[in-house]
Amino acid sequence: MSTAHRIGIFFVAFSSASAWQPTANINGIVVDAKGPVAGARVGWQGQSERVVADEQGRFRLPPVASAPGSTAKRIVATKAGYRIASTQASDKPITLRLELLPKNDNADYEWIDPHTDPKKPNNCANCHAEIHREWQHSAHAKSATNPKFLSLFDGDNGKHRTWNAKAEHPDGSAVCATCHAPTMSSPKLDYDIRKAQGVAKSGVHCDYCHKVADVPTDKLGLRFGRDGMFLLRPAKGELLTFGPLDDAVRPGESFAHAPVYRESRYCASCHEGVVFGVHAYATYSEWLESPAKKAGKQCQDCHMTPTGKMTNIARGKGGIARDPRSLASHHTPGGDADMLKKSLKLKPSLTGRQVIVDVVADNVGHRVPTGFVDRHLILVVLAIDAKGAAIGLVEGPRLPASAGKWKGMPGVLYAKQLIGDKKRTPLAFWMPVFETVDTRLYPDRPDRQTLVFKNEPSHVTIQLWYRRFWQDVADARGWRDNDVLATESTIKKQ
Repeated sequence: MSTAHRIGIFFVAFSSASAWQPTANINGIVVDAKGPVAGARVGWQGQSERVVADEQGRFRLPPVASAPGSTAKRIVATKAGYRIASTQASDKPITLRLELLPKNDNADYEWIDPHTDPKKPNNCANCHAEIHREWQHSAHAKSATNPKFLSLFDGDNGKHRTWNAKAEHPDGSAVCATCHAPTMSSPKLDYDIRKAQGVAKSGVHCDYCHKVADVPTDKLGLRFGRDGMFLLRPAKGELLTFGPLDDAVRPGESFAHAPVYRESRYCASCHEGVVFGVHAYATYSEWLESPAKKAGKQCQDCHMTPTGKMTNIARGKGGIARDPRSLASHHTPGGDADMLKKSLKLKPSLTGRQVIVDVVADNVGHRVPTGFVDRHLILVVLAIDAKGAAIGLVEGPRLPASAGKWKGMPGVLYAKQLIGDKKRTPLAFWMPVFETVDTRLYPDRPDRQTLVFKNEPSHVTIQLWYRRFWQDVADARGWRDNDVLATESTIKKQ
């Protein structure tokens, strides 16, 4: 059985073919090298119920049926700072032996490749094919190789003189690698992401994500990516993996339960940052102030929502059946069309010559758009008369020059605009920024716009467009997929 059974956000365990079924309470004790361990959580593998060991490490576990389709009859124990322990269930008192985690991270650890390779049994996709398929289509998998990101990094190998981080801020370009290629090593310490090789070219990959033991927030926004995470990589020849499950077991390797995998702060190191003096990434701090946070929702609830289709993360490779609601998706969608349509709502009304539009970021946990600072929304309001001609705007907002082809039209720009000297905008965040104007949507807070037209419209079409990059940047590079229609609505004269 492959040692790759530990890679996904949920783990795999071997199962027993024994038909033994518990009929009475299981009694036992949890110990480590020094003696009994108080406060350890004990339970059946594949079940969510847990009991807590008393001050003498003793516990009593009621009999619980295994998960549907599973023959696993193992009991597990876990506690912060320890590897997960397990043993086969028995009608006699049992002992669960916890082992302390390493004290120090091993910087010489050799990262495991996420892709399928029969010659390398540890590779993640060899066993976790379904999770690998989800991850492979994610932005995480492309973070080091996305051609648009690389174009902004080096201006298409110098073809473009502006929006070229390597040319315009050469001393700071290494910052990009800390999030986009976190396992990249550079003997010369320049961390030019174009030189990423091997596993590092896989961007934010399985083995890296599951070596994160904790994500402190004391220097949030000032340390990025790998520099803001506490990694705990094992010694050479040892297999140790962190994740959200507290019942992961498999002979020959060890696992540790880390609650941070279900918390928003796990995402904070790459999604929060004051870079070159500019608050360029603010998703985590936006979440801290959001209704979602107050309601107890984490980033993973929206961006790793279970598909409901996966019941076993290593089918045929020793995995056990689990509740599909417990198995997170690794596709991690962001500004794709489906999520935009789900999250953005238009509520328009037409009274005579007046149009009122409420734009709502519905049930989201941050400002919209969020993430890369150049992302923006453009509200376009088109009033049409009975002959099909556009009607001029008398009162209300018009789109600025940065809206590109919609400049001067009735509408609103929702963006975090960086302004440089002589009021130059938009501006790359690595350039000197004198002022920031933020008009993006707040979660669950309608933005109301009132527009009055010269004549009474026959009908009005309201469109909300999403752009990942400013139009001038996209046009100069020939990016023809920059305009995404998030949602639209048409209202007619009553």
